[in-house]
Amino acid sequence: MLDRELLSKLEALAEQLEIPVRYANLATEELAGRGGLCVLRGERQIIIERTLGSQDKARLLATGLAQFELEGVFLLPAVRQAIEDIKRKGSAVAP
Repeated sequence: MLDRELLSKLEALAEQLEIPVRYANLATEELAGRGGLCVLRGERQIIIERTLGSQDKARLLATGLAQFELEGVFLLPAVRQAIEDIKRKGSAVAP
């Protein structure tokens, strides 16, 4: 699956789970962040640097989604694989 297509499928999963995904200009001299899962005004959201390429955006989104309970949620094989790869590498925090 192409990076852009995977990103689109991950965005659809986030929408299905009612997890807001926002793209913003995060990289400044003071903050060199690329994004991830955060809590903003009491709501868990995934915020991603908008200037990143599709592959990096998909990786960050998969990392954020890996921190949610996905048991019982239908996932396309490529989406499941992306999330499982993140979990295997230890990038996701256990709930």
